[in-house]
Amino acid sequence: MRTLFKLSTLIAIASISAIAGVVLWQTATISRQIAFDQIEERGRNTLNLLVENLRGDLEKFRYLPKVLSTDPVLVAALTTPGSKDLINRSNAELARVSGVSGASDVYLMDASGLTVAASNWDLEKTFVGKNFRYRPYFQQAMDGRLGRYFALGTTSGERGYYFAYPVRDPEKRATGPVIGAVVVKLPVGHHEDSWARSDSEVVVIDDMGVVFMSTRPAWRYTTTRPLTDETLSTIRDSRRYGSEVLQALVTERSDPQPDGRFLMTVRHHAAQVRRPGESFLVVEENIRDAGWRVLLLSRTDDVQTQVRTAVAVAAALLTSLAMAAAALHQRRRRLADRIALQQRATSQLERRVEERTKDLMQANVDLQREVAERKRAEEAVRQTQASLVQATKLAALGQMSAGLSHELNQPLAAIRSYADNAKGFVDRGRVEQAIRNLGEISGLTDRMARIIRNLRTYSREEPVELRPVSIQAAIEEALTLLGQRIEADQVEIVKDLPDMDVQVIAGAVRLQQVFVNLISNALDAMQHSEVRRITITVRDARERGSVLVDVADSGQGIDEKEIDKLFDPFYSTKEVGQGMGLGLSITYGLVSQFGGSIQAANGEQGGAVLSLVLNRSPEPVEAVA
Repeated sequence: MRTLFKLSTLIAIASISAIAGVVLWQTATISRQIAFDQIEERGRNTLNLLVENLRGDLEKFRYLPKVLSTDPVLVAALTTPGSKDLINRSNAELARVSGVSGASDVYLMDASGLTVAASNWDLEKTFVGKNFRYRPYFQQAMDGRLGRYFALGTTSGERGYYFAYPVRDPEKRATGPVIGAVVVKLPVGHHEDSWARSDSEVVVIDDMGVVFMSTRPAWRYTTTRPLTDETLSTIRDSRRYGSEVLQALVTERSDPQPDGRFLMTVRHHAAQVRRPGESFLVVEENIRDAGWRVLLLSRTDDVQTQVRTAVAVAAALLTSLAMAAAALHQRRRRLADRIALQQRATSQLERRVEERTKDLMQANVDLQREVAERKRAEEAVRQTQASLVQATKLAALGQMSAGLSHELNQPLAAIRSYADNAKGFVDRGRVEQAIRNLGEISGLTDRMARIIRNLRTYSREEPVELRPVSIQAAIEEALTLLGQRIEADQVEIVKDLPDMDVQVIAGAVRLQQVFVNLISNALDAMQHSEVRRITITVRDARERGSVLVDVADSGQGIDEKEIDKLFDPFYSTKEVGQGMGLGLSITYGLVSQFGGSIQAANGEQGGAVLSLVLNRSPEPVEAVA
């Protein structure tokens, strides 16, 4: 049995080792592929940009010699050889074109290949008088087509790409004989400066396999394949690379992938290679019109680092899994022992749960009883508050009763007088004056009805229901109820109200009570003041969705130490017996029910200012008359 156990253990270890090896091998393969894919994607994007820049540079100058081939001055310089004036004018024109277009050189050649005019006519190394008939671009132009060629300048020694276009006899432009050629040379070396800022190497190879542009100076004028004697002879005859010695760049390359990328290792190139044995991932693209192959070589130094990192992570993960499996095996061995222990603990726990459940049920019953008692207490508080509000209103009505009696007695006396006079007028046949007296009686009865209606409205209890209420109407009704006291105290009322009526979210009666309390408080504050003025200001803060109301008096103001206590219940600054200190406290509670706020402060000109902020109702109504 023990032998069988050991054998099964060895088989398990061998299987796990084999699986781990396969996983690590696959991890290395996949991570290497991902790393190469990332390098290739970056290289492909960079290469596309480089190739488009080169193509754009070539296309920019492609049509310039064709345009210049019809220039009358240049054509005349070829048809009238020896004219110094035409040659000077041609030199000036070619220099101007070179400066404007950015071309390296622009020059005019006759049918023998002799340069008769050039943009560099005034330089030491001028092309004027030089014969370039051996250049393929000249031979192509003399065949009647656009000549294209890359080479080192035999005079300047600078690399350039040449466009040449035939100049025909002006009398037979389309079919006439070719009498010369216009050549435009554009520089290409400046591209290497911008490529050097990249972290990759760039190589441009001509149609003969010669590297003529590279971010590595040591690779320029090297060959990527052995050149035949015929190719070398062609290069020498056209003086394409001047006196440069073309050496082989020894490389090893892998088979290309379907997307065109391949790996290349540069082993050595004489003693000029700074870092022999460098490995690159190569992507290439052809510029067919120019006969160029553009290669972008991205370094692969980081690939092995990424592979090693991925393998290390995978190994760490496998190790963690192995340790977890071992821990799981040990846990399973201990599980059986724990099951018995847990069964005993379970029975004990069940008993405790039953006991705890009974305790919780009893606590729940107690909690429900306490909640019910709290609800009853809150209901009693609400009822008490409502009764207190109503009592306060009735107390205010009591204070206003004398004034209201006077308000009603005056119309009654006037009504009797108008009625007696109307009777006398009727007896004397003065019907029109009797009708006028009856109209006055009707107006006085309307006034009495309005006073009684406001009084009844103010005195009744109102359910706590918020709805749109006209704030101007509430202010006017409060002033009507307090009109006798205002007149008796000789108080000036100043109102600054909006032209359009503004509605706020409140209760109609409770909002009226708020203004009765605030105006009554202001009247009390001005008992000993020489100037008695109440200013009521309403501002419509539509953008904030609020209405701002200020009630300012010309009294003595509020002691700064007492402002924070002003809205506390039973707190009063009046003398004993002149109030219970509930008016502003009830007002504070009513405004809070409306969802608004109230605060007190001293005005800049003296006196107290009580400021309300109420929620504005969005429905506007017509202005109150």
